[in-house]
Amino acid sequence: MVMATPPEPGPGMAPPLNPGTDPGPAQDHTPLPSADLAPVSLWKIAAPLALALAVCNMDRICLSVAMVPLAAELQWAPARQGLVQSAFLWGYMATQLLGGWAADKYGGKTVLGWGIAWFSLSSLLLPLLAVTPLTRSLGLVLPAVLLTRFLVGLGEGVAMPAMISLVAQRVSPARSSAALGAAYTGFHSGNLLGLVLSPWLIARGGWRAPFLAFGAAGLPLLAAWAIVVPGRASGGAQRARRGAGAVRGHRLADLLGNSSVWAIIVATVVNHWGYFIYLNWMPTYFYRTLGLDLRSSSLLSMLPWAAMAGGASLAGGLAEMLLARGWPRRRMRCGIQSLAFLGPLVALAVLAGGGSRLSIPVAVGAMTAALGITSLGQAGFVGAVGDVAPAAAGKLFGLCNTFGTLAGVAGVQVAGIVAEKTGSFTLVFQITGALYILGTLVFNTWLNPEPQFA
Repeated sequence: MVMATPPEPGPGMAPPLNPGTDPGPAQDHTPLPSADLAPVSLWKIAAPLALALAVCNMDRICLSVAMVPLAAELQWAPARQGLVQSAFLWGYMATQLLGGWAADKYGGKTVLGWGIAWFSLSSLLLPLLAVTPLTRSLGLVLPAVLLTRFLVGLGEGVAMPAMISLVAQRVSPARSSAALGAAYTGFHSGNLLGLVLSPWLIARGGWRAPFLAFGAAGLPLLAAWAIVVPGRASGGAQRARRGAGAVRGHRLADLLGNSSVWAIIVATVVNHWGYFIYLNWMPTYFYRTLGLDLRSSSLLSMLPWAAMAGGASLAGGLAEMLLARGWPRRRMRCGIQSLAFLGPLVALAVLAGGGSRLSIPVAVGAMTAALGITSLGQAGFVGAVGDVAPAAAGKLFGLCNTFGTLAGVAGVQVAGIVAEKTGSFTLVFQITGALYILGTLVFNTWLNPEPQFA
C-alpha cells in the first residue's frame, strides 16, 4: 500500500492537525500481523457484510414502494407521506453514535448481529400491529406507523458504524477500500432487490407482503452471520495505525475540533441529503411526474440502484489502483470524492430543467447517472473515516452519519413539501446540485487523511 506523506501547507490544503504545533516526525504505521489477517482476509468479512446490508436496505426501501397503495388506502397527502418516510431516519440517527462506540468496544460482529435481529423483528410490526382495525378505530394508525418505522431505524442505525468498525479492525489497510466497496455493493443491491421484489409481493399479497417477507429474512441471515463472521480480534491483534501527532483518545470534543473530521461530516451531510431523497421519493417521482404505474415506477427505479451497486464495486478497485500507481492518499480520496459530487451535476440539471416534459428514457438515464457516479464516494469520504481514525472508525462514522441523517430527515421532508406546493421536484434537484458543489470545496480544503486518532 502506498501511504501519503503529510502535505506541505499551501493553497487549498488541509490545515495542520494541531494548528500552531509541530506535527511531529513521519507517521509510524503498524499493520496487523499477516498471520492474523490471512484466515479472515477479505471475503469472510466483506461477503457477510454485503448480505447483511442488502437485507437491511430491503427492509428500509420497501416502504417507498408500499407507500403508494398505503397512502391511497389511508388518504395521506404528500407532506404526511414525507413525515412517515422520515420516521425511519429519526430512529436511524438515534443509534449512530451508540452503535459506533459499541462496535469499537465490543466488535462489529456482535453489534451488527443485534442490529439484524432488531430491525427484522421491527419490520414485522407495521403490517401486524400498526395498521389494524383496532388502531383505526382508536385513530392511532399514524402514530403506530411512525413508531414502527422509528424502531426499524433504531436497529438499522448500528449497521453502518458496525460495518466500518469491523473493516477497520479486521481487514488490512491495503484491502480496506475493496472490502468497503464489496459491502456497499451489497448495500445498494438491497435497494435494487427491494424495488424488484416489493411490487411483485404487493401484487400477490397487498402492501403488507414485503414487510412480512423481508422481516422474516432476518432469521436465516442472523444464523449465517453468527457462523461465518470471525469474532473480535484480541487487543494486540487488532489493526492499528498511529501517527506521531495522533490524539490518544476518542472524545467527541477531540473529534469535533478536528478539521478533517469536519471535511468528512460535510461530505456525509451532502451525500445523505441527496441519497435519502432518491431512496424515499424515486418511485413517487416516476409515478407522479412521469405518469408511470406502480410496477413500472419500481422497476425503473431499480436501474439507478444497480448503477450504485456497480459504482460502489468500482470505487474500491479504483482506489487500490490509484494507490498502486503512486497517488498520495489525500489526492486519491479528494479526486474520487470530487468526481462523486461534481459528476452528477449535468444529470441534475437535466432533471431540474425538464420536469414533466422529460421523456422516460432521459429521466431514468439522468437519475441512473447521478446515483451511479455519486456512489464512488465510498472510496472518498467513507474510506477517509478509517484513514483519519483507524482505532475509532465506528465512533467517527457514527458521528458523521448522525449529521448526515439529520440532513436526510430534512431532505425527505423538504422534498415532500416542495412536491405538494409546487407540483414538481425541480427545486429539490437544484438545491442538491448546489450542495454537491459546496461539499466538494469543503472536502478538498479540509481533508488530511493521515491517522489522527489512535
